[in-house]
Amino acid sequence: MKRKVCLLSCWNHFHAQSFVRELADLPDVEIVAVWDDEPYRGKKYAEEFGVPFEPDLEALLARPDLDGVVIDTAPEQAASLIIKAAQAGKHVMADQVLAMSRKEALIAKEAIEKAGIIFALDMSLKRWPIHLAAKQVLESGRIGSVTSLRVRNAHSGALGGLGQQWPPQFRQSTYGVFADLGAHCLYLMLWLLGMPLAVTAIGTRRTETIGEDNAASIFEFENGTIAICDTSHVANNSPFSMEMYGTMGSFRANGMNGVHHKLLKQEDVTVHLFTQDQQTHPNPMSLLPPMPGEPSIHRWIKAMDGEVEPALNGTQEGIALAIILEGLYLSARTGTKVTFDEI
Repeated sequence: MKRKVCLLSCWNHFHAQSFVRELADLPDVEIVAVWDDEPYRGKKYAEEFGVPFEPDLEALLARPDLDGVVIDTAPEQAASLIIKAAQAGKHVMADQVLAMSRKEALIAKEAIEKAGIIFALDMSLKRWPIHLAAKQVLESGRIGSVTSLRVRNAHSGALGGLGQQWPPQFRQSTYGVFADLGAHCLYLMLWLLGMPLAVTAIGTRRTETIGEDNAASIFEFENGTIAICDTSHVANNSPFSMEMYGTMGSFRANGMNGVHHKLLKQEDVTVHLFTQDQQTHPNPMSLLPPMPGEPSIHRWIKAMDGEVEPALNGTQEGIALAIILEGLYLSARTGTKVTFDEI
């Protein structure tokens, strides 16, 4: 059975292009249309992807032959589009963010559950080999109990460092790098350590943007663990970095260089594991799985077809991330530490 899906918004065209490439690997999936609230942008990427542009969202969602939607919109619009698609009975995959607040996330969850659709979030960095290795090292106890975690994800896109002009919609969004590159850091933290108690966050602007383009957040956990998530749109040649420090050792993984791209191959990264005897692992690259995990969009299609029961990042992960984002933006706005039981 050929599944028909559409793209709802190409707001982050980098991600939209990635989704289209991943869908192209599935012969039984067809992209039938693109919708965007900015017609010029929608027409541009519909033409690039070789599909029609549909300006009428209601008409698109009413199509009986449409199975699912891939949502790639501004963070502040994610929940409303997810709810509309769910109410239309369409399966939904959204780009990393369910909502930007706990209240919005719970409303979206209710709509998803009432509709009985298959919902997934693309939390794409979980499939990177270095993060699969980090998860395995943590769960194996090789570095003991984690006392601190640091994740850095940054590039110089706002300075024109991605080979093209920074899109105006990124500069005009209410939410900045925390909700973009920073969201990857945040869901990795949640995946590895669970829910923190409190956050202290700061976001600054080095360029003319509405949202922050340079940011950091420090999280406090019940057992005393600290996590640092720092991120930027104005950092040139900044290698991705994942660092875990524990009571018995440490694990560090970095991009091989400062070029911003997916770290899916062994030659893309450096890895170090130090144990309690202060000795490095004799072959740290062997910690990496031979292949990255399966793309979220592939797992979503398989779940839609009932071929497998893949573990999808879904509403629970989305609610947790929404609470984290709401708390850190509140902290950055007020200049205070925010505890998540306030959210």
